Amino acid sequence: MVRTGMKVTAALIALTMAGAVFAEMGPIVIGPGSYGQELVTRVIHKNRNVDSLTLYVAVPHTSNPQAIASTTGKTGTPATATAKKVLVNGKAHFDYVAGQLTATMPMLDVSGKNAGVMTISLKGSSRQELEHEALAIRTYLQRNTSYAANLVQKALWDKNLPLNSYAQDLVDETLARHRDVLIMAIHAATPKNATPEILASNIGRIGKPDDSDDARVVNLGKTNLENNTGLQRYEVELPLNDSTGKRIGALGVVFPLTKNIDEKARHEEAIRIRDELARKIPSAAKLVETTY
Repeated sequence: MVRTGMKVTAALIALTMAGAVFAEMGPIVIGPGSYGQELVTRVIHKNRNVDSLTLYVAVPHTSNPQAIASTTGKTGTPATATAKKVLVNGKAHFDYVAGQLTATMPMLDVSGKNAGVMTISLKGSSRQELEHEALAIRTYLQRNTSYAANLVQKALWDKNLPLNSYAQDLVDETLARHRDVLIMAIHAATPKNATPEILASNIGRIGKPDDSDDARVVNLGKTNLENNTGLQRYEVELPLNDSTGKRIGALGVVFPLTKNIDEKARHEEAIRIRDELARKIPSAAKLVETTY
């Protein structure tokens, strides 16, 4: 029992550190309006077999994981016994009965660190196919989660900006081609936002105002390079031009910070990605056009 308790404590520390250490949170949001709920909504729209999906996360300044987003609308409830067990042992649990798969799996962030637990229910005639689908959904959530506390941030910081923007399509398409990139974000001022904000990313925060580091890139055209040792990430933020060569904002590109990282090569890769995007941006206004 003592060993199990130690495992639970370690797991909860891993989940809560994200909220305690990595600020930039803004208000904590659970359920509707949260980034976690936005991800759940996306999963439901893209995967017809999904019956239900609930995400359990240790909210910053708390110690026990709770439902922070769900298709059932029930949030704030403690993690189920199965979810707690998965949190301890780190092993996915699958049950398949009468054409229904229930899967409880550890959630990870883009760096592969603990981010919580998800419980998902899917309908279908093939257990193997449903297990693959559940794992694919877990991978999708990982690809779009910066860290655990990211899931209880606001999904939309500026209501003037769309979530289904041309900028978001650019980010999604670019990340699909560059699998070694952990995070990407486009910052710019547009006719919909007078000052630079995040227009698109794979970690939410759409409409979040730029901080002083972002503003320096946007306004002065200077590149930011940062080793984030806490999150084990190498961050490159470059000035972003449109296809005419006019500076319109900034592009953040984040790579894994490994022991033998070649920072110069990563910087050059970020420049290539930035230039690839610039050719597809006729103007800042285009970035906030809706695509559906």
